[in-house]
Order: sequence, then structure tokens, then C-alpha cells
Amino acid sequence: MRPNRSLLDRLAAELRADIAARSLPAGSRLPSVRMLARERGVSAFTAAAVYERLVAVGAVEARRGSGYFVAGRVAVKRPPRGREVPADSLWESRDDPQAAQIRVDAGCGWLPLDWLSHEAIRAGLRALARSPALGLGYGSPQGLAPLREQFAMGLRAKGLLVDAERVLTTQGASQGLDLIVRELLEPGDRVVVEDPTYPPLLNMLRARRVDVTAIARLEDGPDPEALARLCRRRPPKLFFTNTTLQNPTGTSTTLPVAHRLLELAELHGVTIVEDDIYTELAPTPAASLAVLDQCRRVLLVHSVSKTIAPDLRVGFVVGPDAVQRRLAGAKARASLSSSTVVEQLVLDILTRGHYRRHLETLRRRLADAQLVVQHALAAAGVDIAFRPAGGMFLWARLPGTMPGGKVWRLAAEQGVLLAPGELFQLTGRASPYWRFNVAHADARELYDFLHALPRD
Repeated sequence: MRPNRSLLDRLAAELRADIAARSLPAGSRLPSVRMLARERGVSAFTAAAVYERLVAVGAVEARRGSGYFVAGRVAVKRPPRGREVPADSLWESRDDPQAAQIRVDAGCGWLPLDWLSHEAIRAGLRALARSPALGLGYGSPQGLAPLREQFAMGLRAKGLLVDAERVLTTQGASQGLDLIVRELLEPGDRVVVEDPTYPPLLNMLRARRVDVTAIARLEDGPDPEALARLCRRRPPKLFFTNTTLQNPTGTSTTLPVAHRLLELAELHGVTIVEDDIYTELAPTPAASLAVLDQCRRVLLVHSVSKTIAPDLRVGFVVGPDAVQRRLAGAKARASLSSSTVVEQLVLDILTRGHYRRHLETLRRRLADAQLVVQHALAAAGVDIAFRPAGGMFLWARLPGTMPGGKVWRLAAEQGVLLAPGELFQLTGRASPYWRFNVAHADARELYDFLHALPRD
């Protein structure tokens, strides 16, 4: 019989408080398990579990054959720490004292936590805990087979005719992009990205020391004629594009532009990396390079981090067989295998009927938020570059001529975290543009700050 968890927590806390109150020196012997059980009026099993709990947190030492003792207390000086912030946060200093004042993260890259399906995740965890086939050994570098089949089934429903063998699971879309960069590119290779684009991708490419060129992201997608001019001079090895609800502009590639991009790829021998992690948030189906090309010259990168939870690092890559084998080898070298436990959890969530309804709710909430935030930003004098009908992002210029760094710092002082445009652009130079996340930006603190900005 397992002891009641709340009872364990209470007794462990009481014993820690007793140790502290009595100021027992390190090494002092504690009552035996049976004596502690009598003192606290619990079973010996529960008393032993309390001690094990305290051993696990370093408050008590277990000495074989001798019993339990107060753990040694070693004073360690630690530097002061700022607020813990998410990995995708744009806060430039984790130790900045202003970090604790941030109330509105207006430019972040994820959905609000209360928009996520907590109950589906809890249900999946409960199902996983009850499963007799809980996978705790090393998984396959290719990924959990039933999950790969689930992803393949979803792709086939959209028109991409692939089987599970063409699907390689990854630790989120970021690992997929990193595997592609490290395995398919050599220093000096030419690569084209969109302007603006995803900041971690720029960091990956810089670390690989490749020759990166950017082409403008327009309302209907990346500028195909700019890509054509580059291809005529020196074709790139890879072209990276974020097709649907692009980060950070919110735009989606239209069908004519998609066809032109594939035409250029075929003519000049270019491989297109289609980062399409936001496609499930689109209010209406958008053009898919992978579907049009059937992944002959397109590598499709996807993830569930934007729809299930950012902390569930599960995504996948689909591409030609030869490329998939290389990427699977690179994944095995980098991380040995996938986490079977996490992939089992994602599989459970995806196969529940609730997930489809959850996506419908997200699309509706984001479409509503786009209308509200676009109207409010425009009323505050913000010049919105594009007007997407859904998704998270807006790309916009703020009113006035105040330098971007000063605007950023002033906003932070007032509890608002903004996402400056230079982070999304290859040159890294000061930019008049900023990324807004409509799921977080509908906040009085942001609107008051914008209305107060000097206009001259």
C-alpha cells in the first residue's frame, strides 16, 4: 500500500522544520524508522518513506547499517538571480532587475498557458502512467513508430502521400532545423532566408559559417523574383521559408508564389526547407510547398509545440529517403534517440477527439484576437505592415522617431516586453519594426504605453 502523498508532504515538512528549529548540527543521528513512526503516529512504512523523501532533497543522509542523520550544511554563495524566463523569451538579460516587473510579454512566441489543453495533457499523463508498456529504455532514432504513423496519416489527409518511414521525429522544430543545417550544409555554402525570419535559425546558420542572403517577405510570401535573381548569379544550396502565418509577419504564402518557388527550385537545383509549424492555426487551409512538391525538393519541418504545449518538444521532418537517412544518423549522433515517454504522451493527445476541437478553439480565439489587437494598435498610431486573418503575429512600426533601444527600455520600465525587429533580420541593424503576439498583446499596459509615445 502506498502512503498518502499529502501525509508524506506534511510529515516531511514537519521534520525539516524540527531539524531547523532544534539547530541540530550536521551529522546528528535522527530517530530510527520505528521510533519516528511511534512519535508521529504513522506506520513504519510511512516513516521510512518520509526519510527517503528527505534524503532525496538533501536534508537527510542515509548511512547503511547505521540509520539516518542530519545532512551536512555547506554554505554556498550564489550570485543573485533574476526572474526565470522561458527559452523563447526575448528578455536580453536574465539578471536584469526589471525582469520581475514585466506584466505583458507583448512580443513572445507562444500561446498563453491558459489557452492550452491542460485537461488533455493530464488525461494523457494518467493514461501513460497506467500503461503496462511504458517505454523507459532507449527509443529509436527514427522516433516512436505509432506516432510517426499518426503524423503520416495527418499528412496524407492534407495530400502529402507519405508513409511512416518518411517521417523522422525530432525534439521540436528547432532540432529539425538544426539537424538540417548541421548535416546538409558545409561552411561557405550559400543559403537564402526570408527577411524577417526566425531568430534561432539565423543563429544556427551563423554557427555553421555559411554564406547567408535574405530576400524580402511580402504579403503573399517570399519575393520569388528576388530569389530568381540570386539563383541566376549563384544558386543557394538551401532556401528556408516559413510558409503559413509566418513568424514574425503573420503572412501566408499564396498558391501562385508557391508554384513559382518550386519552379525556381527545380530549375536551379535548390532544396527548400519549409518550416510550417503554424499551419494548424490557420483559419483556412493555406498553400503547402510539401504537398505541391510531394517532398522531392522540399524538406517539411513541423512541431506540436505551438498547439499542445511548448514544453513538449516533439516535431518531425519529412523529406526524400536519402536525406531522411542522413538526418536520422545525425539525430542518433546528437541525442541517441527520441524520448519514447514524451512521444507516447503526444500520441495519446493527438488521438483523443478533444484535440480537433482544441484546434478549432485556438483558430477562433486567434482570429478574434487579430481583429481586436489590430484595431487597438491602429488606434494607438501603430502602422501594421500586414493584416493576417489568424495566427499569432503582427509586424508593425511604432509611432514617433524615438530610437528603438530607448523605446524597448522605456516599455520594460512600464512592465511591457517588446520584441525589436532587428532580432528577426539578418543584418541585425536597428529596425523600425516590432513583432506583436496578438494572444498576449491585448493589454491595457501596452496600449497606454503606445498612446503615451511622443509623436515627433
